[in-house]
Amino acid sequence: MGFKRLDNIKVAPGSDADALISAIAKKLGTKSFSVYRILRKSIDARNKRDVKIVYTVALDTRAGRALPDYREGYRSLAEIPKNIPINAPKVLIVGAGPAGLFAALTLQRAGVNPILIDRGGSVEEREASVTALKSAGLLDPECNVQYGVGGAGLFSDGKLNSGIAAELFPAVFGELCAFGAPEEIMYLAKPHVGTDVLKTVLNNAVGSFIAAGGVLKTHSKLSDIRIKNGKISGAELGNGEYIACDAMMIGIGHSAFDTFGMLAARGLKMQPKPFSIGVRIEHRQELINEAQYGAFAHLLPPADYKLHTVSSDKRGVYSFCMCPGGEVVVSSSEENTLVTNGMSNYMRDGRNANSAILVSVSPNDFNGSLFGGFEARAQFERAAYKAGGGGYFAPIEYFGSLIGKKAENKVSPTALPGVKEAPTKSYLPPFVVQGIREGITAFGRQIAGFDCPGAVLTGAETRSSCPVRILRGDSGESNIAGIYPIGEGAGYAGGITSSAVDGVKAAIKLLSRY
Repeated sequence: MGFKRLDNIKVAPGSDADALISAIAKKLGTKSFSVYRILRKSIDARNKRDVKIVYTVALDTRAGRALPDYREGYRSLAEIPKNIPINAPKVLIVGAGPAGLFAALTLQRAGVNPILIDRGGSVEEREASVTALKSAGLLDPECNVQYGVGGAGLFSDGKLNSGIAAELFPAVFGELCAFGAPEEIMYLAKPHVGTDVLKTVLNNAVGSFIAAGGVLKTHSKLSDIRIKNGKISGAELGNGEYIACDAMMIGIGHSAFDTFGMLAARGLKMQPKPFSIGVRIEHRQELINEAQYGAFAHLLPPADYKLHTVSSDKRGVYSFCMCPGGEVVVSSSEENTLVTNGMSNYMRDGRNANSAILVSVSPNDFNGSLFGGFEARAQFERAAYKAGGGGYFAPIEYFGSLIGKKAENKVSPTALPGVKEAPTKSYLPPFVVQGIREGITAFGRQIAGFDCPGAVLTGAETRSSCPVRILRGDSGESNIAGIYPIGEGAGYAGGITSSAVDGVKAAIKLLSRY
């Protein structure tokens, strides 16, 4: 018979490999097979009294056959480009986040060695800057959670699941595995790497890029662009350096308001778009585990969740970037502002679970102007800094206080360098506070205890996505020829995986021009 795919194999939580083999044998009606690859693994917890681990596996039913090095659906980036340029263009990539880095790797595999720049520092420099902020309240505005190699996703959870379908996902995942990510990301239904492991993955990816002839310039902020006859011709950096280029890929993330302003002033077309703002909520991880898995909680990994509802004023309210066993991270990139994000390490073994609780906003909420969302976001972040009392202490409020109840069994907040109790309404607009209140109440009907009075809310979470989109056509280019907007900051992705895929796609389109 040869290779065979088998779906929907269920075993009890805590079962060993023998139990999986027995379940396969029972479904096949034979023991003449071997398992050579797990293709998918997920948890079915819809029935809390009968939670199951569900597998899809690839089998070899030819006895005694040597097993191949097989990974279903795997494609390397080297196999993707179809047009290898004869006269390689000079390509400058702005931003070393997932979109920029994977665009660079794709170009390099096709014989084009780009220059990759980032206004922030290396992984090690970023880690030192974040440590200084946590321990002493010292912010480096150019090297922090938002800026530097790896982008904002480095200090998150390394979550790789995405809401979009893309044929390039296996290639991206394969590259991540080659750079040190655990192979389980190839088959887990909700794969993640963890911030601690992601640091190693990024260093290996950057090392591979440089070893193959690529150039990475950190602490190199794009300060201006030069255009000749409607086409990009070069870039000026903040340190006075000039780089000539035939093409530029712009993956600047969702925080660089100053760079967006410069690009708009130079005629790059963009438009305002909806985004979301809110707070981080923390519960004890044990509560989430028990609510999601019941009596099986002790046999399963830390539980997560994904929640959504609609507020009374018809706004979407949802959880975002849920980090099991993680911590809330102060993620400011401008002085005297307070921004939060969540992160967790690979083991997800912290005491708390956290996620953003976000309320959808539209350009019309901020006068509909191009940069109205950026300006409002900054206003909320400055107000949150003030509410926290300065020093990058984060403002917190217990949910009980928000709804007028006594906050009992308080969850200990994790944000560093510290926190200060302050009402959420002191830094977020009333309609957002209303949406948060209604959303958490609704989520309490989906997850027991989610709306407990002791759950702690930390603000402000304002940078889940970019308030503008840089327009691009079918060729991948903007209205300025040779400029390719990419990733989350350009408005075309929503996380690590989709950003990386967007960078790969843009690189392929760029290659097709040569």
